[in-house]
Amino acid sequence: MCIERIDEFIKWAKKKSYRRGIVCHFYIPESTKQYYDKTDYAYFNLFCNSREWIVKGTTGHGIRSQRGKSSSVPCLNCFEVNDEFYKAIKKLYAERNDKFELGILLNKRKIRNNFKVIDVSTERPKQLLPPNKCHYYDNPRFKKGVLYPFNYCDIVRIEIPKSDLHEIPIGSIPYRAIIGMLVKRKDRRAIDYLLKLKGMDEFKVFPLL
Repeated sequence: MCIERIDEFIKWAKKKSYRRGIVCHFYIPESTKQYYDKTDYAYFNLFCNSREWIVKGTTGHGIRSQRGKSSSVPCLNCFEVNDEFYKAIKKLYAERNDKFELGILLNKRKIRNNFKVIDVSTERPKQLLPPNKCHYYDNPRFKKGVLYPFNYCDIVRIEIPKSDLHEIPIGSIPYRAIIGMLVKRKDRRAIDYLLKLKGMDEFKVFPLL
């Protein structure tokens, strides 16, 4: 049954991503890594009345500068939804990896209308980088334990500007840029109900985690 659901997701994603792209940001319980957010951030968005999605940027993404400094630019770490991502989803299911609790699927083209979006390169930079450019690059070999099985997926980072209030890096993803969600099978009905209450019936939910 889950293989059929994965095939359904791939078919839907390929259709949706044509000329626009899809990115996925994951939430995991008790996250201590900057690559993911804790699931309470996701549930806050589900329970609140707003149809927009509130996100918080984190620093320290990417490689280090020549002087060993990491990026100070707050970002939302995402994965490009493409063939490599589909392989990772299949591996996640086959290995019964329950690390990931929820993933939000975003329209990449529409995100670009409101935020700066970085397609992260895995190639070695040809010149020395300042810390504020380190999140433009990454090395998947060092990410296996943290990102597995998505460590070889294409990384996309969304820069989240600091707010005027205490310079907190919090942003609001527009409703039209939110197109779907990856959830655990046991949570499917409850999340469908919450989305219906918010008037987000067209929001596609895939119970694949």
